[in-house]
Amino acid sequence: MPVSSNQEILDQIIRIAKKNSYKNQSNYLLSYPYFIEYFKNNEIITLENIVIGISFTYSWMPTILKTIELKNAEDILRILNNVKKGILIKETELWILKKTFNNSLVGTSKLLHFINPEQYAIWDSRVFQFLYHEKPYKYKLEQPALYLEYLQLIQNLIDETNFDIFFQLMTKSIGYQISPFRALELAFFIGE
Repeated sequence: MPVSSNQEILDQIIRIAKKNSYKNQSNYLLSYPYFIEYFKNNEIITLENIVIGISFTYSWMPTILKTIELKNAEDILRILNNVKKGILIKETELWILKKTFNNSLVGTSKLLHFINPEQYAIWDSRVFQFLYHEKPYKYKLEQPALYLEYLQLIQNLIDETNFDIFFQLMTKSIGYQISPFRALELAFFIGE
């Protein structure tokens, strides 16, 4: 778990939200609603959606997409369609997806977020460093169990009484509606 308490994290990200304005600042903010809309407009995720989705997901990555392993296509489709329906992913399923998409939990987390931004947050080295105050070594960053703990932390923060203060500030500074999961992850990413 993070080294700071929930209240300390909220105090810190409220400061971050107060001093930043993100409107029209980057292609990440420009492309974000389109990526979300892509999966929102597809009732059922197909292999075509997966290939297109992971490809645009990697436009947000510092590395290129080298492998998409679709041998387990039936499992992958089941997992991602369950994610879209709101069924929480299991650790074993995260391992399957990670192996499928460049063996990257970071890339997988971004795809999960684009499919269901209300229950999944983006996970990367900057988020890890913000929460744990240590170097994000790959062997730590790429652990599905840690990602699931992160999702639980986000849910716990959303349930805190002063979360709404942060969320309103963040939504205002972004300039369009985002999910609470996205607001928290973006604040962690920006850090202080």
